Amino acid sequence: MEDLGKITAFAMVESLSGWWELAGVDSAVSEGTLDLLTQEAVDTSPNIPVAATAEKKQADAPAMPSIMWPTDIAALREMVVGGAPLPGNAYGPVRFPSVGPVSCDVMIISDLPDILPSPETTASLNAALLQRMLAAIGIDIAQCYCTWLATSMPSTAEVPENDLPDLAAFMLHQIKLIRPKSLVILGSAACKALLGEELMHARAELRIVNHDGLNITTLATFHPRTLIARPAMKKQAWRDLQMFAKRVLQ
Repeated sequence: MEDLGKITAFAMVESLSGWWELAGVDSAVSEGTLDLLTQEAVDTSPNIPVAATAEKKQADAPAMPSIMWPTDIAALREMVVGGAPLPGNAYGPVRFPSVGPVSCDVMIISDLPDILPSPETTASLNAALLQRMLAAIGIDIAQCYCTWLATSMPSTAEVPENDLPDLAAFMLHQIKLIRPKSLVILGSAACKALLGEELMHARAELRIVNHDGLNITTLATFHPRTLIARPAMKKQAWRDLQMFAKRVLQ
């Protein structure tokens, strides 16, 4: 799990403003899609496959649902807001349904709902940085379906590891409903839940999430909050995004 320690407001702002320089982008993003082939080459060694099938490594099987899961996203969102006993919906009193269009090319998955623009400083900074990261490879976040394992915020600001199998099962249910062309997984908890691997290993290459007849190309990369706390990792995140853009978005 990423470091969620406190950082100063100055450090947060400095981290956001330094994203472009650290990532190797010299100017703000234009309205058109960038020519990513002119960017720094990504290592495509023949010893590393372009995509590897993700194998679940969770030891515990998910529990049987206590209620019937919704069969469409509108109903899912209503159930989340209404406090239905869905996985991830009972950590706190305030609940955060998914956002974005139900028909999309890219689905973004976080562990926590802390990538939503909100009055809360940390969440706003996370959202702003994620928007810039995606815009740098020509993705408009408003056209992405954004969701999270925990639809309510745990008091520890971390998803309990024992809950990952249940949370992953419900996320796969959402993936089946959305049927996106590709996935972007943010952070170690979401990566471990859906890919069964630690982030630092899974991000080395693109993966494939297989579920209910779907084979979805998937990128796992650092959560924005990690990049804000550890700006030196932005270069690695930029290489991840370039790889995704070059092999998936073209």
